Amino acid sequence: MTAFSLEPAQLAWCAELRALAAERLRPLADKGEPGRVNRALLAELGALGLLPRLFTSGALDLCLMRESLAHACTEAETALALQGLGAHPVHAHGTEAQRARWLPRVSDGTAVAAFALSEPDAGSDAAALTLAAEPDGERADTEALGPTAPAALTADRDGPS
Repeated sequence: MTAFSLEPAQLAWCAELRALAAERLRPLADKGEPGRVNRALLAELGALGLLPRLFTSGALDLCLMRESLAHACTEAETALALQGLGAHPVHAHGTEAQRARWLPRVSDGTAVAAFALSEPDAGSDAAALTLAAEPDGERADTEALGPTAPAALTADRDGPS
């Protein structure tokens, strides 16, 4: 069996992320309100360049980033993961207009990406969803969001997370 170990640069990056999480992210997380989006925390994740990595990193780097953040600040890891979960469908399957509108804002932490499961029989199993979206007339925002947008992205509301 081949042994696996991280490269020195990966280990150094993990240590740097743990320090950033403890020094810069944990204080912002502590100031957040339960049940509300912590926009200051999201903005700092963007300023540190971590949110853009959601769209450019491979699986190992994403795992290292999440584990390193969670070591010192689980709220930062959760915020990062939810931004990725909510924005990935737009990144992977959105139109160019959708990507141009939302991904820069998700990357800098000014838009909050959201993902919701809403079917009683699906529980937390996204693959078990059976609902299909169909256009229901003309809407001004149809081109911007598309009739089958897989994720809701909100940028201008500071509502519950």
